[in-house]
Amino acid sequence: MDSAVLRRILATRIILRARRGFQGFRRLCHSVSEKSKSSGGPISWYLRQLDTRPIITKSITAMFINSGGDVICQVFVEGSSEIDKVRVGKMSFLGLCYVGPILHFWFGTVFRWLPQPGLKGVVYRIACDQTLFAIPFVTSFFALVPLLDGRTDTIIPTIKRELWPAIQTNWVLWIPAQFINFSFVPLKLQVLFANGVAVIWNVYLSMASHRDHESLSDSTVVSI
Repeated sequence: MDSAVLRRILATRIILRARRGFQGFRRLCHSVSEKSKSSGGPISWYLRQLDTRPIITKSITAMFINSGGDVICQVFVEGSSEIDKVRVGKMSFLGLCYVGPILHFWFGTVFRWLPQPGLKGVVYRIACDQTLFAIPFVTSFFALVPLLDGRTDTIIPTIKRELWPAIQTNWVLWIPAQFINFSFVPLKLQVLFANGVAVIWNVYLSMASHRDHESLSDSTVVSI
């Protein structure tokens, strides 16, 4: 048999086995989710809240994630000896009223737009997420933080300085994270998974959106 034909047969078998493994792991994740919901305890309670009050549950979760990311940023990245509670409150407000609701509607929308099953659907959803959603979302975040701080004159300079490095960092972190999310995590838990990854991402966003323009205008943004 020709070597090229053998290579094609081998490649086809590898793809089929990977696809079966992919589907099996996804079914396992759904099974774990259903078992958690049927059992008692805080996980069961949280899953029930996602079913009965999805928007408010995801919004409150995003509020805690945003505030936690900002606290980590202030203490461990910026080295502040005292936490700026007003700043934490503003970041919490963004999580509650902006990040949580918009993520809820976006994840539902992207699955309605691109319902294809399997690996092809995952790739399509990631491409859509990282272009149609990520770029406008990061831009709006860099506008909203200075707006809440009353620094409206810094909105345009902040976006010009931080947007491209932030998008690059976003792709490094979120493309693999969303591959896992869209592949294996049940739809109703995808915002929760994204919020978990967002602890890291919010540390970066908090640092970049509060960066002093005067002292860092010539510096290079370091990606996570």
